[in-house]
Order: sequence, then structure tokens, then C-alpha cells
Amino acid sequence: MTLEQAASPTFANHQTFHPRFGWIKKGHDAAQRNPNIFNEKFAPVELGVGKNMAEAIRFWAMATKVIARRPHPDRPRTSVYTPTRLGRALLDERFGIDPYLEDPVTLWILHWHAISQKSALPVWRLVFNDLGAIEFSESELLQYCLDEIAATTWSPPMKSSVQKDVDCLLRMYSRRGTQGRQTLDDLLDSPFRELGLIQPSPGARKNTYRIVRGAKPTLPSAAVTYACLDFLSRAVDGSKTITLTRLAADPGSPGRIMKLTEQDIADAVEDSSSVVGHLRLVRPAGSRQLAVSAPLGDVAFELLASRHTERRATLPASPDFSLVGNAATAPYLSDTEVERLIRKAQRLRARKGGDAA
Repeated sequence: MTLEQAASPTFANHQTFHPRFGWIKKGHDAAQRNPNIFNEKFAPVELGVGKNMAEAIRFWAMATKVIARRPHPDRPRTSVYTPTRLGRALLDERFGIDPYLEDPVTLWILHWHAISQKSALPVWRLVFNDLGAIEFSESELLQYCLDEIAATTWSPPMKSSVQKDVDCLLRMYSRRGTQGRQTLDDLLDSPFRELGLIQPSPGARKNTYRIVRGAKPTLPSAAVTYACLDFLSRAVDGSKTITLTRLAADPGSPGRIMKLTEQDIADAVEDSSSVVGHLRLVRPAGSRQLAVSAPLGDVAFELLASRHTERRATLPASPDFSLVGNAATAPYLSDTEVERLIRKAQRLRARKGGDAA
């Protein structure tokens, strides 16, 4: 799969802000209350941030696939934003499995969906899926991304836009070395640094980084297995088996995006199979394969819900959401429900004496 097939040509839409703690949840909840919120002049006040940050919150909630853009029910040329089925499954206050992002699995799932198809982060896709170098400087990474993007049929972006993406990615996943006093922006953490995927390289060279490959203390088996189930769900033939070689090496696979070996994936699947059923490793003709004997979405739900036993008691027995495949990242709510929520938000705003336009 090429970069053009896996990502859209969007650059520097994050307003130079990497995602902060709470932003993705905040974007999901705002869209759930009022699908028109990001078109409103009062959105920054509602979200408690500046205008550029409000746009960044919208971008990161969309990039991680917890909300999706759709046409306005009354003004087709205007977009509104509603939770996806994945966003509802994870973050909904009432029905979500992990509404406060307390489980590291959820953060890994957001990383997975941000970079797997179809990604709004082409530079991120290049770094985690295609980059062969283990260690690199910021300037080397920038040049690599510029060269790869130039090889596509996309209209070439400005070098400064790609530079902003490279800078944002490094701040998002790793702490950058700074000279002199640190700014507030330097001190505000990104939750994605906890994944431990990119670290500053030890040594004399400044602004040099390395990608951490193999098993990681921050990466639970459930996160790896979930990514395998989602990757398998996108198979054109509807198969419920897949070789570990493909899961480790295919473009857009868990092995590439999470930087894992075939054995790392095997260990994770075996660990998960002891927690949920319908999931096992088989060896037809000596080739190790993941085999699933139930609907992939059901297995994914059992896998994630098993990590939240107290929360699970409040979840519906047959949840009305999808966790894997294209259905997971599709918008949730009907057009009628979207219109109802917009009208409700307008009435509430009018009662407060604000401008509901």
C-alpha cells in the first residue's frame, strides 16, 4: 500500500499543537453534545482554550478517529462533527469502555487508528510505517519525508508545513532537548510520550532520536491483539485467519506501526487467548497464524472489556457499536439525531443569553 493509498495529503493542520492530556476526550464530548460546536464562535470558550487550540482539538479528535466529519443536515456545504462508533465505544460517559483514558491500551488504540488507513497524518505514516532508519536527526527525518512526499502525485506542500509536522511529531512522542529556560509548551506533556516509541538518542549529537523496536513495558498484549483484529477485519476476502508474518511486516500492519517483531505479536496473542475465547495461534503447514472463530468485533469487545471488570458491569450486554474495521471509524448517529442535537444546543445557548448562531 502506497502513501497515497494510506493517507490524505494534509499537512500542519494541527496548528503546531501536539495533543495534550484530555484533548481527544474533550473533542469527542463536545461533538457528542453539539455536532456544530466547531463551527461556533463560542467554541473556544466552550472548550476552555484559545481559538487555535480549539481547531487543534478538532483535528486530533478527527485524526485519532473518535469523531468524523459529515455534512450539516441543513447546510450541505458546511461540515459538522459527530462521534464515530469507535469513539462512542471507548469514550462515551455512559457506554464507553474507558471514558477517561485510564488504560494504556486505549492510548495505543488511538495511536493505531491515527496512523493506520486512512490517515490524516502522512508524515506520521511515513515515520512509523516506512522509515527504515533506527536512529535519525531532525534534519534527516525532514529530508526523508520531503523526498517521499515528492515521489507521490500530490501537489507538493510547503517545506515549512512538513517541517511543522516533523516538529510536532517529535514533541508528541518524545521530549526534545532545549537550550536555556523551558517554555510552558515544553512542559506540557503529550500523553503519547508514554508509549515510549521515540526516544532521544544517547550521545553527543543534539536533536537525534531513535525508534524503539520490540516489546515495550507500556504496550499491553491487549493493544497488540486489538490491532491484529482490526487489521484482519480489513481483509478483502473476509478471512478470519492471517499469518503472523503479515501481521508483522505488511504495510500498515501492527508490526510496523507498533514496531514489533513476529515473536512479539505471537506472545501478545497467546497472552490474550488466555483471557478471551475464540482466539488462538495455529500452525498449518508450519506457518504460524492468528485464527479467530467468532465475529472480530465481538472478540475485540471481550478483549477490551476484560480489562475493565467494574466498568463492564454497567455496559450493555450487546453493545450497539463497532470496534474494528471500517464500521468502527464511521460516524455514529443518524441525520435526524444530529439535527436534534444541534437544535438542543441552540436552545440551551439561547437560555444562557448567548449567541446561538
